[in-house]
Amino acid sequence: MAKKDKKIEVSVKDIERQNQPVQQIFIGERLIGEVVTDNDRFKALLTADQSEFFVHSQEEGLEMVLQQYHLHQH
Repeated sequence: MAKKDKKIEVSVKDIERQNQPVQQIFIGERLIGEVVTDNDRFKALLTADQSEFFVHSQEEGLEMVLQQYHLHQH
């Protein structure tokens, strides 16, 4: 039997914190991470364990947060 795909609602909210743009990533209503500008690169932060990953773009940061969330989800 084939496994049925589960639909997951992912949303991104753009905010500003200390005059820096921040992308907050949500699954449903739960904040799972953020992508923050850090000089000429970006920092992807996971809220569950406060892990940080340095990436080259906001898109890469978004992908990293989603990958790490799904990898460590219980």
